[in-house]
Amino acid sequence: MTVSRLFVYGTLKDDAVVQGLLGHRLFGRPAVLLGYRRADDPSIGYPVISPEDGARVAGKVLDGVDARALEILDAYEGDRYRRIVVRVDTIEGRTLEAYVYVPAAAPSNVRTTPARTPGVSPGP
Repeated sequence: MTVSRLFVYGTLKDDAVVQGLLGHRLFGRPAVLLGYRRADDPSIGYPVISPEDGARVAGKVLDGVDARALEILDAYEGDRYRRIVVRVDTIEGRTLEAYVYVPAAAPSNVRTTPARTPGVSPGP
């Protein structure tokens, strides 16, 4: 399967971080991942997502993510995360397949935090 998009919900939402890692920016747009919740995992100091019925995670989807970019981003995320394919909804009403990083192991002691993206409703 060839997927050229990445849904981001934490540090990688920052264009400067992505540009610093890849040497260039990627086009991104607001998107929502349904069926997952975002929480802070104090054991790693970063947000994580996990499946939860009725939940939603606001973030953005990055386009033009090639194999080299994935290699760099995989190294950045390290062994605490793994990459899976999900379907995300854009504010334009499109549903797209994208990679997303999820915890490699079940998060412990997580604290749910609201994640808001301008222009995307946080839902019910």
